[in-house]
Amino acid sequence: MKKTEASIIIKLRELIRNWVFWVIIITIAAIIIRSIPAWTNAAWGCDFGIYLGLTKSFVQSGELYNPYYGWGGSYQYFPVLYAITGFAHWITGIDVLVLMSKIAPIFGGLTILIFYFLVYELIKDRKIAILSTLLLAFLPFHVYQLSHASPLTMGHFFMMFSMYLFIKFRQNLMYVIPLIISTILLIMSHHLTTYFYIISLIFIVFFENASIENPSIKKWTLSIKKNIFYIVLTSVLTFSYWAYIATPVYKDFISRGVSIANFRIESIYIIILFYVLFFCIFGIAVLIRRFNIYTKKVILTVKNRVLKFFVLLSLKLNPFIKKEEPSSKSRIMIFSIIIIFFLTTMTIFLFRKLPWTNFPFTLNSMILSIPLLVVFAFVGVGFRYTADIKNGFFIRGWLIAILLSFVYGLVTNSGVILPDRHFEYLMYPVAIIAVYGIGAIFFDPYYKALFSKLGDKKNLFVKHHLRKIKISKKRRLINFVVIIVLVMSLAGSVYPSFKELKASEESITNEDVAVITWMAENLDKNASLISSDHRLERIAESEGYNTTKDETIKIWSAENLTDYIDELMGIGKNYTKITHIIIDDVMKNDVVHVGYGKIIYMTNNTWTAAYDKFSKQPFELIYRNETIQKDPITEEPVHWAEIYRVNWTYLESITNKNR
Repeated sequence: MKKTEASIIIKLRELIRNWVFWVIIITIAAIIIRSIPAWTNAAWGCDFGIYLGLTKSFVQSGELYNPYYGWGGSYQYFPVLYAITGFAHWITGIDVLVLMSKIAPIFGGLTILIFYFLVYELIKDRKIAILSTLLLAFLPFHVYQLSHASPLTMGHFFMMFSMYLFIKFRQNLMYVIPLIISTILLIMSHHLTTYFYIISLIFIVFFENASIENPSIKKWTLSIKKNIFYIVLTSVLTFSYWAYIATPVYKDFISRGVSIANFRIESIYIIILFYVLFFCIFGIAVLIRRFNIYTKKVILTVKNRVLKFFVLLSLKLNPFIKKEEPSSKSRIMIFSIIIIFFLTTMTIFLFRKLPWTNFPFTLNSMILSIPLLVVFAFVGVGFRYTADIKNGFFIRGWLIAILLSFVYGLVTNSGVILPDRHFEYLMYPVAIIAVYGIGAIFFDPYYKALFSKLGDKKNLFVKHHLRKIKISKKRRLINFVVIIVLVMSLAGSVYPSFKELKASEESITNEDVAVITWMAENLDKNASLISSDHRLERIAESEGYNTTKDETIKIWSAENLTDYIDELMGIGKNYTKITHIIIDDVMKNDVVHVGYGKIIYMTNNTWTAAYDKFSKQPFELIYRNETIQKDPITEEPVHWAEIYRVNWTYLESITNKNR
């Protein structure tokens, strides 16, 4: 018996030390946390109805590209999500609505698995790769966005897969075919993700070549020819797809994406400019290398203090060269400054609306964001160490590409390169660099001793600049606890932090689905025009109904008929008379989401008057679905949904009397 127990313990220890075990555990956890909304709601996502309708069209017609007449545009040209869901439907026979919300988060979680292999290929360190993967698995922006059944989730999956294959392709030409296939699937998945992928590759190649410290100016990285070939091929495939298939993206996304104020350039000129700038970066890389060589020589001879200060400053701020490791005090100072900066900025936006949105932070959302701010502070500390690791400038280029795009979107207030959409893509390099930052705080940025032999009471030592640094058991345990607490707090803040913003609610309940189903069975699609919030209008469109396409705004907060009658009649709108209105508990109690940056609350100074008006003429309740469970405070059903008919006979009699 003792031998059996001993052998089990030995096997468990071997299992725990096996990197495969931890990668599987982290991947499963990543899939689970991204799947929570899909399993706790009938569906999840403000735009879910768009993708549901297109998937239904694909299943019914068997055609990859189907006409789309709902809100927005170009969704029909990125069919990878619809095709995968449709294929799963054909195999299982399960309803598309049920399948769609469940499948996409699995791909979102699998990006974590690919990310592990990507990081390992870059730095060849399994410990760092596992820790980076663990962090990314629970980083809020990545988790939240990839919990949706949307094209961007598939875009992230194929972006990671393409970048992994890109790294392998640089090592071995045999990977070129799978790389091209993955790239095509990325292009067909999501245009914004493709944009981030291309700019990331360009900056990666730029940083790798601009950071070469060899005095030989003509020397380039070994993979330079492969890099240029692949980036040019990817961009040609992308622009061709947009120009000949996803035409709205070509006409609108490219031109609007680089517009400043009202000044816009034709798409073809932007593409030409793209290639001119792409090939110019290699000349810029040469100039940067020359400048770096010059400044390193000058610093040894310059005597003027002012000039020496500026030369030293340029070297300090230069992201293309290696620098001395910061002292422990400066590491703590960098960490503290970043935390203070973010907290100060967020405090300002407690009282002012965020520049690219229509809402401010709330105190609760600010508190819940602290774990993410800590991660950003660790990135500030860890950035320095990327210069000393294998493919460190690859990671630097990746990070800075997205940061510069973010700044551009913020400064220009771009309606296409949306600043808030950058954060989900930023999480990849952030997850890697933050791990080095955490290690640096504990005097072991490369984890030579940290996360090793946690049960060993002996002190471990790591060599550092010709001296040894003691890494005690206590320090190793504190490091372990910090990472675990950080990961748990990140996981716990994902969904509550977004909800606390009170800017949108993406849950679609069973009661919502029941009302839409009833509507599909009882209302004439040709004679009906539906008004609701963004979530439910998109679901109605998936059933073939016409909607107001988010043009109704006043009706949700107004109390008096005179304030919103023009919206009912469609005066000055792109629709005619509204025939039916759908309302649910989310709209009444939380927020009415009527499009990007348009947020309305039905609760106002008189509390429920904006909702109570629907119990009077000209509205007539024709169907309601609700849960049996009651809210213990309000004593209302936990979830409910209603559909009202607009009584136009009554409205016309009122308007005729007033004439």
